[in-house]
Amino acid sequence: MKNKSYYLDLADRWFDALLTGDAEQELKSFLATTDDPDFDEVKAVAGFFAAGKAVVEKASEAYRTEVSVDASRRAIRLWRAAALAFAASLALVAGMGLYHRQNDCYILAYGEKSTDPQLALADMSATLEGLFADGENIAEELFDLFNPAL
Repeated sequence: MKNKSYYLDLADRWFDALLTGDAEQELKSFLATTDDPDFDEVKAVAGFFAAGKAVVEKASEAYRTEVSVDASRRAIRLWRAAALAFAASLALVAGMGLYHRQNDCYILAYGEKSTDPQLALADMSATLEGLFADGENIAEELFDLFNPAL
């Protein structure tokens, strides 16, 4: 059996935060079994720390649970937003595909609406021939048409 001075020395080193984990456990075991009034102060402080540690651990566990629930809710909201964005994109692409499947290409030739590609090409050719009938360089004319700022 170790003597009283050994445990008083352990208590002094405990207050100075110089004990190893094993030595601290040895001191706590001794304090739990002794009724010596010289250790009442150490017991009071140790009890205070133990109660504080229990309160902090309980609050920490509640905080971790709350943070975990909040993180789960954020993850669910993020997945919902991603799914909604994906569905909207899919609907947009499908709508554009359906819209462009229709024959929307037409020309107003001679006062009539027509979807005939041959008529459209013939009308375009006639228009271009009229623009470039004077024999000028077509490349220069097109350049001037599409670059009016120059």
